[in-house]
Amino acid sequence: MTFDLITFGDSVTKGCGLGYEEGMSHKEYQKIFYDEEINNKYAFRTILSDRWGCDNINFACMGSSNMKQFRLATEYFKSKPKRRTVVLWATSTVCRHEMWFNKRDKGGKGYGDLRYNHRYKLIKCQNEISNLESDLFRKKPKIKEDDDFEKGINIVDYINNHFDKENEVRILSKQMTHWNLFFEGLGIENYWVDTGISHDYPSTNPRMLFNDKPKRDLLSQSQIKLDPYSGHPTKESHTKIADMIDEEINLINNIRQDKKRHE
Repeated sequence: MTFDLITFGDSVTKGCGLGYEEGMSHKEYQKIFYDEEINNKYAFRTILSDRWGCDNINFACMGSSNMKQFRLATEYFKSKPKRRTVVLWATSTVCRHEMWFNKRDKGGKGYGDLRYNHRYKLIKCQNEISNLESDLFRKKPKIKEDDDFEKGINIVDYINNHFDKENEVRILSKQMTHWNLFFEGLGIENYWVDTGISHDYPSTNPRMLFNDKPKRDLLSQSQIKLDPYSGHPTKESHTKIADMIDEEINLINNIRQDKKRHE
């Protein structure tokens, strides 16, 4: 019996930049960065779903905040799944946010992303942000005040008056505890993994992968190589990420044991 692998996360889980080849120019890289066919084919989530013989339903997207992924999960899990479901949830940086806009720059109304990790770097001292992820496309011109944000938002004012990194990590930790209880109540197998930052959580999450490592996030693992332009994992690294996750949760053996019990 097949099952669904539901994945949440940001551009790493999405698979952005997987078309990178050694020697590729920055201009060539920018052209393939969002290529859906390439990203879906080589992402670690696809490798795992192919290996486990399941269907992947993916909600991870470029530049996503944790807030956005929690909203998408709330919208998806409106009823108990009708077949076996495994959730693999990759956390993002807390220096991203999602807001509702009655008038968006592109027209209409809807949710918009505030990706302010680069502005946070400019107004906070270096030792506070040494573990924050790199900007997308490091070689692009200096970021302007309104880049990556809907107009009408003073991002510097927002960071100075409404953002506290430790508080955001506490909120993230509480959200994870909530979803653990939710999934347990529905009999859904779930796992968490930090993507590019090993957050300093106030409590231990029993469903977090690689808790025994000094740095548990995927991009800090020694065998993971990143492309030189945006700092995203290469094709080879996505295969290694899939291997690490597969070994950590040992899901394939659980699947085989389930099959034996039903034979």
